[in-house]
Amino acid sequence: MWDLATRQAIGAPLPADYGGGVNGVAFSPDGKLLAVAYSDGVVWLWNTATRQAAGAPLRAATTGGVNGVTFSPDGTLLATAGDDGTVRLWNTATRQAAGALHPAEPGGGVQAVAFSPDGKLLAAAYSDGVVRLWNTATRQAAGAPLPAGTVLGGSVSGVAFSPDGKLLASADADGTVRTWPMPLFTDPYTAICADVGPPTKAEWTRYAPGEPQPSICR
Repeated sequence: MWDLATRQAIGAPLPADYGGGVNGVAFSPDGKLLAVAYSDGVVWLWNTATRQAAGAPLRAATTGGVNGVTFSPDGTLLATAGDDGTVRLWNTATRQAAGALHPAEPGGGVQAVAFSPDGKLLAAAYSDGVVRLWNTATRQAAGAPLPAGTVLGGSVSGVAFSPDGKLLASADADGTVRTWPMPLFTDPYTAICADVGPPTKAEWTRYAPGEPQPSICR
């Protein structure tokens, strides 16, 4: 860890004999924990004040390494990106598993993860060239995968939400950054109505018979 004002290291480095190379790091929102992803498939949580490990390591990948870690905005969850193609969620208070996110069609390894600012979505970048969005409450996929990678067999190596949560940026192996509108996933009726205008009652009845018309589209 480094002091940004002096550019000097703060204390000794965290021990390097905990499982090989470090693939990712993330501070908890309150700064009290530092999550470190290792290439041997585990994640260690460190107490930033004492520089001591905060409990036993988390087994975050069954094969390969852990490529990324991120805390939810409220600090209650930690998400890990595994080479085994699984995103795992962990309760930061208990250090216990809080769910595993598996795509319906197995893809590549998970390269990076990011929570939306409101914590309702989790974006995961995969080595098979797609980004998947997950609903953190239901642990279900939020819509179809985003085709964020264009190179054959290429990987999406990173994802990030804009501060207002309206855009998602993805990093493609071909050197391209793409942005994606998030309202279609978080509030689809509002997004669609904003683009095409609210349908008439007759149109809604014709195309969505039996479905209540959302007030936002009236």
